[in-house]
Amino acid sequence: MSSPQWESRNHFFAIAAQLMRQILVDYARRHGAAKRGANMPKVTLEDAIVASRRKDMDVIALDDALTDLGKIDPRQSRVVELRYFAGLSLEEISQVMEIAPATVQRDWTAARAWLHREMCRKSTFSSRAVAPTNRER
Repeated sequence: MSSPQWESRNHFFAIAAQLMRQILVDYARRHGAAKRGANMPKVTLEDAIVASRRKDMDVIALDDALTDLGKIDPRQSRVVELRYFAGLSLEEISQVMEIAPATVQRDWTAARAWLHREMCRKSTFSSRAVAPTNRER
């Protein structure tokens, strides 16, 4: 098997971010299946990429929401992939994507807000489907 031929630095980071996303989602799915859906691995979408600073968030839910975001705004989705899964700084993302740092900052801020809202909405909906409300009891 030959070594991959990278077209550019941008190509390398795009592939690396996508692979890391796939690895984490596959791990979460396998781990969840092993536990029969309980105690799914948790991650966050915070500015700090360091694992020790992460708050709880479902990787699979993040992947689903990020896929939905990619349908609406592919550039914002790519910014999140590079930031979260490849661990690049906003300045590095600016260089890789060849866009202004201010544009990256706006995309990162907007994407985080959209993903947070979407994941909370889905989480609230799914928890209502599982746990009856006081009126239903």
